[in-house]
Amino acid sequence: MNRSRNEGRNESRRPRELLLELVLQRGRMRTTLQEALRAAIQEGRLQTGTVLPASRQLADDLGVSRGVVSDSYDQLISEGYLEVKPRSAPVVSAVVTTVASAPEPPLPVWRFDFKAYTPEVGLFPRRAWARAIDRALRSTGNTAFDYGDHRGRVELRTALSVYLARARGVRVDPSRIVITQGFTQAIDTLCHVLVGAGRRTLAMETPSHPGFWTTVRQSGLELVGCPVDDDGLRVGDLAGLHAQAVVVAPAHQCPTGAVMSAARRSALVEWAMTNGALIIEDDYDAEFRYDRTPIGAVQGLDPGRVAHVGSASKTLAPGVRLGWISAPAELVSDLQERKYNADSGSPVVEQLALADILSSGEYDRQVVRARHVYRRRRDLLVAELAARMPGVAIRGVAAGMQLLLPLADHTDDIAIAAAAAARGIRLEALSPLHLIPTGERGLLLGYGRLPEVKIADAVTALVAILDEFGGLR
Repeated sequence: MNRSRNEGRNESRRPRELLLELVLQRGRMRTTLQEALRAAIQEGRLQTGTVLPASRQLADDLGVSRGVVSDSYDQLISEGYLEVKPRSAPVVSAVVTTVASAPEPPLPVWRFDFKAYTPEVGLFPRRAWARAIDRALRSTGNTAFDYGDHRGRVELRTALSVYLARARGVRVDPSRIVITQGFTQAIDTLCHVLVGAGRRTLAMETPSHPGFWTTVRQSGLELVGCPVDDDGLRVGDLAGLHAQAVVVAPAHQCPTGAVMSAARRSALVEWAMTNGALIIEDDYDAEFRYDRTPIGAVQGLDPGRVAHVGSASKTLAPGVRLGWISAPAELVSDLQERKYNADSGSPVVEQLALADILSSGEYDRQVVRARHVYRRRRDLLVAELAARMPGVAIRGVAAGMQLLLPLADHTDDIAIAAAAAARGIRLEALSPLHLIPTGERGLLLGYGRLPEVKIADAVTALVAILDEFGGLR
């Protein structure tokens, strides 16, 4: 009698029908049935506690042998999707079902894009890169695709040592170059090595890029700001910060565009020597200069105290994800180990392709092409700003891919940037870039992604917003 009641309860819990969308083919019946049942459970169509048909019943419904169903049930029981008790049909176990994720929002389409320090990705040399990739694949042996030297491919390190010596005055042997996945990983790697060596405080220029502040802080280092002026980093201020390292962009400070004077460069090296400190030189866009002669890297003054950092993000495209550290000899081993722990090495084929275009001269030709494009855009932007905002002292126009438009002190540049965004204009406010709060306000106007045909209209739209806020000096 009790057994009859239990069977009745079990029968009441069983589904009258089990809908499975599947096509059973000879040789794949068990696999197909398992996949269909597994998917139904994962997606929540068969919920926890659902009692499945007995193997004989389901076999009759599907027109297959009972062994096909029994074997499928056994497999799902072993995987934890089903539970079974003696003389009872299988029951669906507690499984976290798949929740359909919301579609990713589309990237915003800007009417005018003044985003600073970003290149025109449409200038990426696709054909030259494709040829370099093809040559790398055809000429490289199988061992290149195995785990290798975590400093990076020797072909790229060698090509970089030659290029950096010729174009930037960097003195480095290929053995002291470590390849990274862009500038951010280079900074992250250096910061963790500094922490491992017992360093506690790192100074960075203010204003500077907030994204790098996060990288420094996440490594465990304390971050302090050191102001810049028209001659670059105020080296004299480092004495009171008790920093054991400093990140500095001597060739073209971001975002002010200041170039570090010769006296400051010498003082910076002297500070590092006196305090046993490390200089991390951010050489992010030194190739793009227009109205001044090339300025060599500080690393050339003291290779033993300067880690020179560069990347292909500005000259080629951010998506290439290749950067490099020209490091003091004493740091190479620790940097190599940190790189290994982070990702076991950067992509091989891309390294070989970059080595190829560096050695062939195509990299230099790409830099020249891009420089001409950016100079035309800069000239037109400066002319339009001068015509619409006479008397405004624009800063940082001699190099790079952006300029700084000063605003009246205590103007709400953040509100101006927000108002611009609401009208389809992307630009960046200066005040959030200060590690040390000041009254200095301004807007960063990049022209790397602003086509010439849009510049006049972009300036007109910008002036209309500024007139509403009354922010011009």
